[in-house]
Amino acid sequence: MNWLEFALLHVDEACTVQVAAPGRSPVPVGPCVIARRPDGATVLCPPDTVAPPGTRITLPAGETVEVVATVHLAALGTRLPEHQQLDVAGRGPARQPCRATGRRW
Repeated sequence: MNWLEFALLHVDEACTVQVAAPGRSPVPVGPCVIARRPDGATVLCPPDTVAPPGTRITLPAGETVEVVATVHLAALGTRLPEHQQLDVAGRGPARQPCRATGRRW
């Protein structure tokens, strides 16, 4: 299973975020899955997403957050497909768009 198939199967609706890496124009990236944390959010994106720390991301509800850490996760030995995990700081989404459906992976 690739990232697109996984995301479309495991989210209520596919969402796109705007990613503006330092020195670059914003580009749409999706489908993404967004999970809130008390200090920000985690955004799971397609594996080819380029968003080093310092990148600004505009979430579907309009909030702008900043990437503090990025991790490329390979599918090796897991039930998850290859993807990019972006940990962001900021208020995080006020509502929860693009949330997981709770269906088993």
